[in-house]
Amino acid sequence: MKPTLLCLHGFTGTSQTFHFLHAIKTHNVIAIDLIGHGKTSIFVHPYRYTSEQQVKDLEEIREFLNLDKIDLLGYSMGGRLALAYAFEYPTRVNSLILESSSPGLAEADSRGNRRQSDNRLACLLLDKGIEKFVDYWETIPLFDTQKTLSQTVRETIRQERLSQQAIGLAMSLHYFGTGTQPSLWRKLEKEYPFHPYFLVGQKDVKFVSLAKQMNQLMKESTVIEFEDSGHCIHVEKPAVFLATVIQLLE
Repeated sequence: MKPTLLCLHGFTGTSQTFHFLHAIKTHNVIAIDLIGHGKTSIFVHPYRYTSEQQVKDLEEIREFLNLDKIDLLGYSMGGRLALAYAFEYPTRVNSLILESSSPGLAEADSRGNRRQSDNRLACLLLDKGIEKFVDYWETIPLFDTQKTLSQTVRETIRQERLSQQAIGLAMSLHYFGTGTQPSLWRKLEKEYPFHPYFLVGQKDVKFVSLAKQMNQLMKESTVIEFEDSGHCIHVEKPAVFLATVIQLLE
Protein backbone atom coordinates (compact mmCIF):
# COMPACT_ATOMS: atom_id res chain seq x y z
CA MET A 1 0.00 0.00 0.00
CA LYS A 2 1.29 3.45 -0.93
CA PRO A 3 1.91 6.00 1.82
CA THR A 4 -0.49 8.94 1.94
CA LEU A 5 0.24 12.64 1.47
CA LEU A 6 -2.41 14.85 3.08
CA CYS A 7 -2.49 18.41 1.68
CA LEU A 8 -3.91 21.45 3.52
CA HIS A 9 -4.60 24.63 1.56
CA GLY A 10 -4.24 28.24 2.67
CA PHE A 11 -6.79 30.94 3.49
CA THR A 12 -9.28 31.43 0.59
CA GLY A 13 -8.05 28.16 -0.97
CA THR A 14 -9.76 24.83 -1.50
CA SER A 15 -8.87 21.20 -2.01
CA GLN A 16 -8.20 22.13 -5.65
CA THR A 17 -5.18 24.20 -4.61
CA PHE A 18 -2.87 21.20 -4.81
CA HIS A 19 -4.59 19.35 -7.68
CA PHE A 20 -1.34 19.12 -9.63
CA LEU A 21 0.25 17.04 -6.86
CA HIS A 22 -1.80 14.06 -8.05
CA ALA A 23 1.08 13.60 -10.50
CA ILE A 24 2.99 12.12 -7.56
CA LYS A 25 3.17 8.36 -8.16
CA THR A 26 4.75 7.23 -4.91
CA HIS A 27 1.89 8.39 -2.67
CA ASN A 28 -1.87 8.51 -2.48
CA VAL A 29 -2.51 12.26 -2.51
CA ILE A 30 -5.47 13.54 -0.51
CA ALA A 31 -6.49 17.20 -0.36
CA ILE A 32 -9.36 18.39 1.82
CA ASP A 33 -11.37 21.58 2.21
CA LEU A 34 -10.64 23.14 5.59
CA ILE A 35 -13.58 24.38 7.66
CA GLY A 36 -15.08 27.59 6.28
CA HIS A 37 -13.70 26.89 2.81
CA GLY A 38 -14.79 25.02 -0.30
CA LYS A 39 -17.67 22.63 0.22
CA THR A 40 -17.51 22.39 4.01
CA SER A 41 -20.55 23.13 6.13
CA ILE A 42 -20.06 26.69 7.33
CA PHE A 43 -23.09 27.12 9.62
CA VAL A 44 -21.71 25.01 12.43
CA HIS A 45 -20.83 25.71 16.06
CA PRO A 46 -17.90 28.16 16.24
CA TYR A 47 -15.76 25.65 18.15
CA ARG A 48 -15.53 23.65 14.89
CA TYR A 49 -13.34 26.46 13.51
CA THR A 50 -10.79 26.41 16.35
CA SER A 51 -7.29 25.07 15.94
CA GLU A 52 -7.88 22.41 18.59
CA GLN A 53 -10.96 21.02 16.85
CA GLN A 54 -9.42 21.11 13.37
CA VAL A 55 -6.45 19.11 14.70
CA LYS A 56 -8.92 16.55 16.10
CA ASP A 57 -10.72 16.48 12.74
CA LEU A 58 -7.47 15.65 10.95
CA GLU A 59 -6.82 12.83 13.39
CA GLU A 60 -10.34 11.49 12.80
CA ILE A 61 -9.68 11.53 9.06
CA ARG A 62 -6.44 9.58 9.57
CA GLU A 63 -8.22 7.03 11.75
CA PHE A 64 -11.17 6.76 9.33
CA LEU A 65 -8.78 6.04 6.47
CA ASN A 66 -7.00 3.48 8.67
CA LEU A 67 -3.62 5.07 8.07
CA ASP A 68 -0.78 4.34 10.46
CA LYS A 69 1.13 7.48 9.46
CA ILE A 70 0.76 10.32 6.99
CA ASP A 71 3.01 12.70 5.14
CA LEU A 72 1.68 16.18 5.72
CA LEU A 73 1.91 19.26 3.46
CA GLY A 74 0.43 22.60 4.46
CA TYR A 75 0.48 26.03 2.83
CA SER A 76 0.30 29.21 4.92
CA MET A 77 -2.85 28.80 7.07
CA GLY A 78 -2.84 25.08 6.24
CA GLY A 79 0.79 24.97 7.31
CA ARG A 80 -0.10 26.35 10.73
CA LEU A 81 -2.67 23.58 11.08
CA ALA A 82 -0.23 20.93 9.82
CA LEU A 83 2.33 22.05 12.40
CA ALA A 84 -0.24 21.98 15.20
CA TYR A 85 -1.29 18.45 14.17
CA ALA A 86 2.32 17.25 13.99
CA PHE A 87 3.02 18.56 17.49
CA GLU A 88 -0.14 16.92 18.88
CA TYR A 89 0.33 13.58 17.08
CA PRO A 90 4.06 13.39 16.31
CA THR A 91 4.15 9.60 15.94
CA ARG A 92 1.52 9.77 13.19
CA VAL A 93 3.64 11.96 10.90
CA ASN A 94 6.25 10.63 8.45
CA SER A 95 7.36 13.96 7.07
CA LEU A 96 6.17 17.52 7.50
CA ILE A 97 6.37 19.93 4.56
CA LEU A 98 5.42 23.52 5.36
CA GLU A 99 5.11 26.06 2.55
CA SER A 100 5.31 29.72 3.58
CA SER A 101 4.02 29.04 7.04
CA SER A 102 4.64 29.99 10.65
CA PRO A 103 4.10 28.74 14.20
CA GLY A 104 1.84 31.70 14.94
CA LEU A 105 2.76 34.81 16.93
CA ALA A 106 4.83 34.50 20.09
CA GLU A 107 3.89 37.76 21.80
CA ALA A 108 0.45 38.48 23.28
CA ASP A 109 0.51 42.10 22.01
CA SER A 110 1.21 40.89 18.47
CA ARG A 111 -1.63 38.37 18.67
CA GLY A 112 -3.99 41.09 19.91
CA ASN A 113 -3.07 43.43 17.07
CA ARG A 114 -3.48 40.62 14.55
CA ARG A 115 -6.90 39.69 15.94
CA GLN A 116 -8.04 43.27 15.45
CA SER A 117 -6.73 43.23 11.88
CA ASP A 118 -8.41 39.89 11.12
CA ASN A 119 -11.68 41.11 12.65
CA ARG A 120 -11.61 44.12 10.31
CA LEU A 121 -11.18 41.74 7.38
CA ALA A 122 -14.08 39.64 8.66
CA CYS A 123 -16.25 42.77 8.82
CA LEU A 124 -15.25 43.62 5.24
CA LEU A 125 -16.37 40.16 4.16
CA LEU A 126 -19.70 40.40 5.95
CA ASP A 127 -20.43 44.02 5.03
CA LYS A 128 -19.25 44.12 1.41
CA GLY A 129 -19.40 40.49 0.29
CA ILE A 130 -16.93 38.08 -1.26
CA GLU A 131 -16.25 39.97 -4.52
CA LYS A 132 -15.25 43.23 -2.81
CA PHE A 133 -13.12 41.25 -0.36
CA VAL A 134 -11.31 39.41 -3.16
CA ASP A 135 -10.74 42.74 -4.95
CA TYR A 136 -8.98 43.96 -1.81
CA TRP A 137 -7.20 40.65 -1.05
CA GLU A 138 -5.56 40.62 -4.47
CA THR A 139 -3.85 43.96 -3.71
CA ILE A 140 -2.12 43.12 -0.43
CA PRO A 141 1.71 43.24 -0.58
CA LEU A 142 1.99 39.52 0.27
CA PHE A 143 0.77 38.71 -3.24
CA ASP A 144 2.71 41.38 -5.18
CA THR A 145 4.78 38.72 -6.95
CA GLN A 146 1.60 37.17 -8.37
CA LYS A 147 1.12 40.26 -10.54
CA THR A 148 3.70 38.83 -12.96
CA LEU A 149 1.76 35.60 -13.46
CA SER A 150 -0.20 35.00 -16.65
CA GLN A 151 -3.76 36.31 -16.82
CA THR A 152 -4.99 32.70 -17.00
CA VAL A 153 -3.27 31.73 -13.76
CA ARG A 154 -4.39 34.90 -12.00
CA GLU A 155 -7.97 34.32 -13.10
CA THR A 156 -7.84 30.72 -11.81
CA ILE A 157 -6.71 31.99 -8.40
CA ARG A 158 -9.42 34.67 -8.42
CA GLN A 159 -12.16 32.17 -9.25
CA GLU A 160 -11.03 29.86 -6.42
CA ARG A 161 -11.28 32.79 -4.01
CA LEU A 162 -14.66 33.88 -5.40
CA SER A 163 -16.00 30.34 -4.93
CA GLN A 164 -15.92 30.82 -1.14
CA GLN A 165 -18.75 32.00 1.08
CA ALA A 166 -18.18 35.23 3.01
CA ILE A 167 -19.44 33.88 6.34
CA GLY A 168 -17.13 30.86 6.13
CA LEU A 169 -14.03 32.97 5.54
CA ALA A 170 -15.10 35.43 8.26
CA MET A 171 -15.49 32.59 10.77
CA SER A 172 -12.11 31.17 9.74
CA LEU A 173 -10.46 34.54 10.34
CA HIS A 174 -12.19 35.01 13.67
CA TYR A 175 -11.56 31.56 15.15
CA PHE A 176 -8.46 30.36 13.30
CA GLY A 177 -6.62 33.55 12.38
CA THR A 178 -2.94 33.94 13.19
CA GLY A 179 -3.82 36.11 16.18
CA THR A 180 -6.27 33.54 17.57
CA GLN A 181 -4.35 30.31 17.10
CA PRO A 182 -2.19 29.49 20.15
CA SER A 183 1.50 30.18 19.58
CA LEU A 184 3.53 27.08 18.74
CA TRP A 185 6.96 28.67 19.09
CA ARG A 186 7.90 26.95 22.36
CA LYS A 187 6.98 23.55 20.98
CA LEU A 188 9.59 23.97 18.23
CA GLU A 189 12.36 23.29 20.72
CA LYS A 190 11.25 19.74 21.53
CA GLU A 191 12.48 16.67 19.68
CA TYR A 192 10.17 14.99 17.18
CA PRO A 193 10.36 11.76 15.17
CA PHE A 194 9.60 13.46 11.83
CA HIS A 195 11.72 15.71 9.61
CA PRO A 196 10.28 19.19 8.99
CA TYR A 197 10.94 20.98 5.69
CA PHE A 198 10.31 24.73 5.44
CA LEU A 199 9.69 25.82 1.83
CA VAL A 200 9.88 29.56 1.16
CA GLY A 201 10.11 31.89 -1.83
CA GLN A 202 13.22 34.07 -1.78
CA LYS A 203 11.14 37.19 -2.43
CA ASP A 204 8.92 36.42 0.56
CA VAL A 205 11.31 38.10 2.99
CA LYS A 206 9.14 37.84 6.09
CA PHE A 207 8.57 34.11 5.72
CA VAL A 208 12.20 33.42 4.79
CA SER A 209 13.11 34.98 8.14
CA LEU A 210 10.44 32.95 9.95
CA ALA A 211 11.64 29.72 8.32
CA LYS A 212 15.22 30.37 9.39
CA GLN A 213 14.09 31.10 12.96
CA MET A 214 12.11 27.86 13.04
CA ASN A 215 15.08 26.00 11.56
CA GLN A 216 17.32 27.24 14.37
CA LEU A 217 14.91 25.90 16.99
CA MET A 218 13.94 22.57 15.40
CA LYS A 219 16.53 19.84 15.24
CA GLU A 220 16.89 17.95 11.96
CA SER A 221 14.87 20.50 9.99
CA THR A 222 15.65 21.94 6.56
CA VAL A 223 14.94 25.28 4.87
CA ILE A 224 14.50 25.20 1.08
CA GLU A 225 14.39 28.54 -0.74
CA PHE A 226 12.88 28.93 -4.21
CA GLU A 227 14.43 31.48 -6.53
CA ASP A 228 12.27 34.19 -8.07
CA SER A 229 9.21 33.25 -6.03
CA GLY A 230 7.06 34.95 -3.46
CA HIS A 231 4.63 33.63 -0.87
CA CYS A 232 2.67 31.23 -3.07
CA ILE A 233 5.39 28.94 -4.43
CA HIS A 234 3.03 26.22 -5.68
CA VAL A 235 1.41 28.80 -7.99
CA GLU A 236 4.46 30.82 -8.97
CA LYS A 237 6.82 27.87 -9.50
CA PRO A 238 4.57 24.80 -9.79
CA ALA A 239 7.00 22.55 -11.69
CA VAL A 240 9.90 23.16 -9.31
CA PHE A 241 7.55 22.87 -6.35
CA LEU A 242 6.24 19.50 -7.56
CA ALA A 243 9.75 18.18 -8.22
CA THR A 244 10.86 19.29 -4.76
CA VAL A 245 7.92 17.64 -2.98
CA ILE A 246 8.54 14.39 -4.92
CA GLN A 247 12.18 14.49 -3.87
CA LEU A 248 11.32 15.15 -0.22
CA LEU A 249 8.82 12.30 -0.12
CA GLU A 250 11.44 9.88 -1.42
